[in-house]
Amino acid sequence: MPTAKFFALRGIKESLINGYAVLGVNEATSLRDELYQLAVSTSRQLESFVLDSLCWVVAVITKRAWIDSSEEQRMAFTRTLCEDITVHNTPCIGLITSTYIIDEIAGGSKCSEFNLPWEFHYMCKASFEKSHLMFLLEAALKVMHQQLQRSLVQQGVSPNGSHTIAYERRSALHVAERVLNWSFTSPDANKLADSSFGGSIGASAANGLDNSGHKRARAGDLDDTDDYEAPGLAILDSDLQSRTPIFPSEWQALLLDNSVLKLFFSIYEATVSDQMHVYFSPGSSHIALQCMIQISGLRGKAIFAETATKSTDSLRAEYANTIMQNQLRVLRHVCTMDFTSEASEDLVVATTQMIRRFIEAQLDEQPVTMVAGERLHPLALLAAGVPETFDYFGEVSKFICLLLRAASGILKSDDHHDIDEEFGDVDNYFVMQAFDELANAWTSVINEIREWGYLAEASLEGSSKAEIAASAGATTGDTVSQLDNHSVLKSFTQFLTSTAYMIRSEYIQLRMLVCEDSVKESSSRNDAQSIDHGLLAKDYIVYEDQLQFFALLARLDIRTSMDRLYESLCSRCSALQSEFSRLESAMSNGSYADVNDETTQRSIDILHEQIHWIVLLMSYTLADAGNSERVLIPASISEPSAASHDIEHDCVVQSIMHILKTLQFELMSPSSILAAYGSPLLAETLFWTLRRIVPVYFMVDVSDYRHMSPHIVSAFGRPTDGGNGLALIENILEFIRRAFDLWTAEEDVLQMCVDMLLAFAQRSSIARPITQSIKFASLMMYFTSNIARFPVSIHGSMVEALASLCSHSSSEDHERAFSELKSLILMNIAQVVQDPSFNQCRQDSQVISRLLDGLDMLDGIVASASFTNMHMLFDLLFEVQPFFEQMLSIYPRDQEVPCKIIQIVESAARFCDISSLPDNEHMARFSLNVRTILQKYQQSQDVIRSGQPDTDMDTLSRITTLTLAISHLVRNEMGFAPNELERSISHEVSDSFGETEVFGLYCIHTTTTDIQITAPNVMRVYMQLLSELVQFRLPSLIRWLPANTWQAVMSMLLAGIDNNIHDVEQRTYEAISKLGAYIKIVGVQGIFPEVQQIFQQGIQQFLSKLFSALLFSPFDSQLVEPAGTALVMLGLVDSEHMQNCFRNMLQDKSAAVAERLAAVFANFKHSLESCEAVQLFLRSSGPIPEPIDSAALRQPLFEFLVSARAVVRVK
Repeated sequence: MPTAKFFALRGIKESLINGYAVLGVNEATSLRDELYQLAVSTSRQLESFVLDSLCWVVAVITKRAWIDSSEEQRMAFTRTLCEDITVHNTPCIGLITSTYIIDEIAGGSKCSEFNLPWEFHYMCKASFEKSHLMFLLEAALKVMHQQLQRSLVQQGVSPNGSHTIAYERRSALHVAERVLNWSFTSPDANKLADSSFGGSIGASAANGLDNSGHKRARAGDLDDTDDYEAPGLAILDSDLQSRTPIFPSEWQALLLDNSVLKLFFSIYEATVSDQMHVYFSPGSSHIALQCMIQISGLRGKAIFAETATKSTDSLRAEYANTIMQNQLRVLRHVCTMDFTSEASEDLVVATTQMIRRFIEAQLDEQPVTMVAGERLHPLALLAAGVPETFDYFGEVSKFICLLLRAASGILKSDDHHDIDEEFGDVDNYFVMQAFDELANAWTSVINEIREWGYLAEASLEGSSKAEIAASAGATTGDTVSQLDNHSVLKSFTQFLTSTAYMIRSEYIQLRMLVCEDSVKESSSRNDAQSIDHGLLAKDYIVYEDQLQFFALLARLDIRTSMDRLYESLCSRCSALQSEFSRLESAMSNGSYADVNDETTQRSIDILHEQIHWIVLLMSYTLADAGNSERVLIPASISEPSAASHDIEHDCVVQSIMHILKTLQFELMSPSSILAAYGSPLLAETLFWTLRRIVPVYFMVDVSDYRHMSPHIVSAFGRPTDGGNGLALIENILEFIRRAFDLWTAEEDVLQMCVDMLLAFAQRSSIARPITQSIKFASLMMYFTSNIARFPVSIHGSMVEALASLCSHSSSEDHERAFSELKSLILMNIAQVVQDPSFNQCRQDSQVISRLLDGLDMLDGIVASASFTNMHMLFDLLFEVQPFFEQMLSIYPRDQEVPCKIIQIVESAARFCDISSLPDNEHMARFSLNVRTILQKYQQSQDVIRSGQPDTDMDTLSRITTLTLAISHLVRNEMGFAPNELERSISHEVSDSFGETEVFGLYCIHTTTTDIQITAPNVMRVYMQLLSELVQFRLPSLIRWLPANTWQAVMSMLLAGIDNNIHDVEQRTYEAISKLGAYIKIVGVQGIFPEVQQIFQQGIQQFLSKLFSALLFSPFDSQLVEPAGTALVMLGLVDSEHMQNCFRNMLQDKSAAVAERLAAVFANFKHSLESCEAVQLFLRSSGPIPEPIDSAALRQPLFEFLVSARAVVRVK
């Protein structure tokens, strides 16, 4: 029975793994050889799954006996496999067995559980890759070559009905693909440590296909039909990236051989033509694509090491020449395919990935050749060594355009409805994913050239002409050509500029078609199904990468690109105005049928969508992101602007002016009947664009620029420079007012207006003139008088924006404006709370809404804290303190009001500088006020804590806010002091803040549960707070924190050890080290006995868990140093328990292993005893000692852990 044979083989495998010690190496290898011969002799009679299982058992035995076998025995079996592979019987047992052996020894997800230490797996892998892996690849390549030749000879001959299919289920391609994905071991100490501990956070397997840059998971991942898995994250893998592995120099002759490189491309072509699978198995084309991707990214100094006959750069040039020629062949074939068919998905996606892999690998490799006194640029090396370089990049640019054209073609065809149903929209279709891949590669090329240009310009400025002339003839290394960097990169820039026009044109056309399609689709769906994606998922966020790519292309030729965008914007705005004029005429004539025509509405919606996208493209092209004072106009824009004949022909100035005109037209009078046809999406986009552009172009300081365009200064500059910027800003303030009148119910539009004002407030050159303008005074009066008309959700940010702007005004105006905002806030807090009927109507929804609105505005004004308004903010906080206490007493069961008050405390602790308070009395008063609020909050929460604890998002957000409030308070009041005993303030004030912060920690634990605290987001901020308290306030913690809260704190620290959140772990180890240092040096004699016992138990629990985690668990290598420092610190505190942990580890170990571990541990203890940093720590004194310097512990710590894990960590 085949099934019985299958399970019998599984039993043999498990028995051999468990009983190998009894069987011995000779018996095991004899069994392996016997099973292998059985597989060879009976391969045609066995079912496929039985044969696979038989070969798998052979592979498992081979690995288990690998270390105990001699090198001659290992090599003999490898030669047996190679001979069987090259003879190529059908089915080829050598290929199947080799595939399983590579999987087993690689140590990945397909590796069997041997229950052997990491050292065993590492030694197997290091030995196998050094002397055997290449032989298997060579054998597989021979078979692939034979298959290719047979397929080419028989090409065009149709097989008859009796033709025997000769393909392999496990083909030679499987072996080649696994070898090209092999993660090599390294003698480097850091990489060895990464390998031992399982790598660092963010490491991912080096698969054949990249997974970055896509909005959805690909449906076309190139998994073959033989249930193949790429190597997963394993205990042996190191330096794992989505890149080709770095091969040792011994592989140079094989992998850089032109015939080998060409073979993979030829194999793929043969597999595609072999539709009947006569010579290649189903799925071979997928694996061949993966191999093509891998060999396109060969990198590293070793593989391109200089030989006796060829230099490094010559080897790289020859390799690049071969890859580019073969990729060109693939590219030209792909460009003839139908991209609208999913049948082309695999090849299209793989082609884009191999292009990106090749380009990025080439740009990462720095040539050694020196020309004209500077190192040859990688692109210059390509151009000099590869004649087809510009043909290659030309085909890539053509491919990019074809992808965009294909996406446009889909929208024009009848198939796009099916695509929308399956993928959501064309942007999620594989052609756009392929475009994203190539856009990333193209961006790398452009950025490389731009960076070289900046460096070359800086070098020219720093060198004299004589120095440049002296170095002009200097040439070292093997110059592949006489081309120099300047001429080659200039040619590249010209080439990229010419191709950028085509790519931009195709992208603009696609976006315009997408706009038409989205409007048609939304009109064909019911209102309930229609979603305004522009308001819910912002296009400037979703498509940020594509917009940045477009901007990068546009800045290569800013005049042409901006002229095209400007013309597009003008034409569509004119069309929109024509539609509105026709509507207005129809209304005047009473033709309401024309007014209500769906075609007219659809045309207006399409124009709005298209203008929205054109403005987005303009905004990304004209300005970079950022709100700081130093976001400048890009030189690639200011210089062409300055070269314009006059301001009327300056495309940059005219584009910004037309954006303002478009906004003015869109914000027509609310009384107009045409206002209903406006677009809130476009209005929001226009304000977002101004938020991005105005801080960069308006009121510029010409001293920030070497060459400033006079047209920009004239249009947008300061009045003192002859500019019209202030008048335009005043117009924008008027636009804001009109937007609030027109779009009162559109929260997104109004919020963007407020965000724009906040951006203006961050540029003093803009904020100061705004506050001096009469338009701002009018706008502020309008806001404060009509605030009830606007959505409550924007009140807080509106007050923040106004207060931030007012801080730039004169002292008198600032105080007056602050007083107005203060009155607005108190009207919703003080008046409500002081109302005689407040107690009777406190549960009324309108009353609660007013309170929450007032608190939200108070939070906003606190967030506007600056040096100029700090004293006024503290006075306001002191004034509302009684209202806080009253509300916390009245609303014990209402979660919103207490939470909002804690949010204000958090903002005050974050934004208000405590050191700005005039004296110790005010500081102590602020601390007492915060403590009183926490006490009231804690008492109100006690009423509602009965029952099952909530873990919903609102509850967790509330806990996070409370925790952040205490954390910000600690950092704010401590300032730059290393601990509480070295504060410059009085001892009484310091004690007051210490008591408040400790009570805050107590409040957290009495108002929450452990389950709530261990939620990931809460745990992050909680451990940050705990680490800060232990660092800055440890004496206060010991003095004031109750024993039961200490117990909860120790439980949280225990949960933080070996946590799956990186920053939680790091903070935990820092806190434990600090706590251990205090207990070791200061001692616990003066501490309450109950707390002493908690410390003792906690130290032992920390030691046990940390010892186990560091020696047995997969561990982030970046955290080994802080975790190991904590372990050493705990070991110094309780050396006896440390010894017990070690003895427990030896209980189930053999005598040999125990002896070896004992030697490792003894050596570690000796290293610590002789470590100067440890001795310096033990001699230290003082009330708050510092832990041991972790850098000094790195070498002995890593030696101990790597040596111990090599034995005790098993797989």
